[in-house]
Amino acid sequence: MGGTCDGPADFPGSYHQAELALRIQAASGAGDGVTAFNQLGVYRLLAEIEETSSVESLRAGVAWGPCLDYDSRKRSELMPTLARYLACGGNYDATASALGVHRSTCKYRVQRIKEISGHDLSDPEVHFNTSSWRPAPGARCWRCAGGRR
Repeated sequence: MGGTCDGPADFPGSYHQAELALRIQAASGAGDGVTAFNQLGVYRLLAEIEETSSVESLRAGVAWGPCLDYDSRKRSELMPTLARYLACGGNYDATASALGVHRSTCKYRVQRIKEISGHDLSDPEVHFNTSSWRPAPGARCWRCAGGRR
């Protein structure tokens, strides 16, 4: 849903906002429902990016590239585990339950993520830099900016 219009001159801008909101909704996997442009936060900026190579380099440069590559090579689930782990506030039990795996499987995956990425998952900077990539592995902001994977 785009912004409100005070007159006919505002229609094109609101329509553009509605298109971006729809694109972000589709990229995030949010499903059916209403997505309001004015509630999208930083994703509003990301959706406006024309040149996706800078977003792609950021995705890889955040050091999740090795984990994404590992998942591709090994057909593992590290990045979905990372996304859920962060969404569950670093709680192993909640993460394991949400993923439908045993707690020890979840702990093993998180340990592998730490080893491969070199990141301390309790670091607030890691959370901040990673939050825009959830749900992984289809990096949400990368997809919102038009990236493909």
